[in-house]
Amino acid sequence: MKWSLILILCFALLLSCDKGSGRYTYRLENAAFPHPEREAGFSRNGTFYSAEEHYRDARVMVVRPENFRKRNKTDMLVHFHGWNNNIDRCIDQFALASQLEASGKNMLLVVPEGPRNAPDSFFGKLCEPEGFRRFLDELLDSLHHDGLIRRPEAGSVYLSGHSGAYYVMGNILRHGGCNAKIREVFLFDGLYACEEDFLSWLRDYSGRFVHIYTENGGTLDNSMYFMAQCDSLGLPYVRGNTSDMEQMPEGRILMLYSDLAHSAVIAERRNLQKLLIRAR
Repeated sequence: MKWSLILILCFALLLSCDKGSGRYTYRLENAAFPHPEREAGFSRNGTFYSAEEHYRDARVMVVRPENFRKRNKTDMLVHFHGWNNNIDRCIDQFALASQLEASGKNMLLVVPEGPRNAPDSFFGKLCEPEGFRRFLDELLDSLHHDGLIRRPEAGSVYLSGHSGAYYVMGNILRHGGCNAKIREVFLFDGLYACEEDFLSWLRDYSGRFVHIYTENGGTLDNSMYFMAQCDSLGLPYVRGNTSDMEQMPEGRILMLYSDLAHSAVIAERRNLQKLLIRAR
């Protein structure tokens, strides 16, 4: 009887533990690209970005931390890269995987390819109505099929994005079809527009919003405007400076100034890790 109980416990532990921590690549029908609006390519400031090179990559990178344990529902940190970047570079550039691992959170890191190495904020199908829901449904089915998760059901979803990622994140909150699942939004020096999308989500849902802005990243004025809008709507927020923060403050809305450069605000002070540690 004793040995039977031990075997049952060992089998249960085996089922719940991570059998394949690491990076996995999926090509999804509901990934951002290809998309009709970029089939002819895209031009900015006299430079042409062809569809073949910049808008045909349907890959999604999924990172399973060493500490990941299967649950009935799977929590996910979905990160969107900014301009002139790609999924192959941004995960290491911003230490996304290591910050998630160090936070101790039991969730997957999901990084969809956007406009690859192009100065463009358009994330194709992920900007469409219900596009984010279709994307997550297909991804979860694929992960479940491969045995990486227990069931094809999302738990809490955490959105993270740098710079030009504001546009896809705003569209997801406006009409992506998953607002009830989205628990927190981390925007790193990216409040260039879509303020109303973020404010509407904050009014209608109980999630948490964090923006870290800089002096010269182009988001300072809009960050001041956003705080003024929060004041007018009666949405309390915490204002602070990340340079003297060992840990992130409590608060549903955080508006945090950083003296770092635009591309340093995610990793240099491990701000993503600090936010995840506080994540609900």
